[in-house]
Amino acid sequence: MKEENISEIIRRMPKIELHLHLEGAFTFEFLFGLIKKYNDLEVKSIDELKQKFVFKDFQHFIEMWFWKNKFFRTAEDFEESTYQTIKNLSSQNVIYAEVFFSPWDFEPSGLKVETIAEATISGIRKAEKDFPIKCGLIVDIVRNHGSATAMDRLKQITPYLNKGIIGLGLGGNERNFPASDFKEVFREAKKRGFRLTAHAGEAAGPESVWSAIIDLEAERIGHGVRAIEDQRLIDYLVEEKIPLEICISSNIKTKVYSSLNEHPFSDLFKKGVNVTINSDDPPMFGSNITDEFDLIYNEWGYSDKEFQQLTTTAVDVSFLPKDEKKKYLGIVNSFWEKTA
Repeated sequence: MKEENISEIIRRMPKIELHLHLEGAFTFEFLFGLIKKYNDLEVKSIDELKQKFVFKDFQHFIEMWFWKNKFFRTAEDFEESTYQTIKNLSSQNVIYAEVFFSPWDFEPSGLKVETIAEATISGIRKAEKDFPIKCGLIVDIVRNHGSATAMDRLKQITPYLNKGIIGLGLGGNERNFPASDFKEVFREAKKRGFRLTAHAGEAAGPESVWSAIIDLEAERIGHGVRAIEDQRLIDYLVEEKIPLEICISSNIKTKVYSSLNEHPFSDLFKKGVNVTINSDDPPMFGSNITDEFDLIYNEWGYSDKEFQQLTTTAVDVSFLPKDEKKKYLGIVNSFWEKTA
């Protein structure tokens, strides 16, 4: 790639996003609009709002996650926020995305889970109609809600399987809510046809990744960066081709790592782990997927061949059917053939 063209090529390249939370992908303008809509005087400007999302640590991030949720109160709020998020992804030339959402986070609003799910799916369908992007939903049952009601939550969202929802995920506090507590619901979800992914190896160590693989039979690991602390685990990830959904800026902003120098992304890539580039919660971490590709170029000097490899890996490890994977691989490879 020619030096002067790199930023433009990164902007234009077709991208795949596999780890993005709809509830954390709002725009600050949209959230501030909701705050004004509900006459909340807690925040008086967008700049003040942005300051609230400068995180002290991972726990502070979780606290702010639930704070902003209180401003999503109607089906229209969810539909419009979803539409704007997918529109924004498409503007970055994201051609396919698998995004998390967790309707149970909004129970205090009084809305039914089904209402939120239908509004979210509607927002996606409208965006898919208006923009060249396809999107699948992964429902995140969130560790913090506990395992006692997990099966009931699975029952609530099963009617939407293959009607917008394609998979089951597990986010939230790794340390206080171990993956093993959710073994039963993940096994049942697999039987029903859900694809499986779980956050692990972010706030907790490699033992959390092992549990997600063994107890939950997760096909992909959200984050998973602390696998680097266990060579046996690295070897297993490579041998079994279990991919990691890596979100570099997120890990820095939540203080999983104090600097890019400490972040293991490049080491994991060199060791042959199937890694993908993702943004997690773009406005909350100040970095979208385009910025993440800029980051790995500027920090580690990644080239066009590596960008192509990372993108085709994301297609390969996505939950798309084989025929659709072939389609998206064609789009990605065609772009790079013309760019070379």
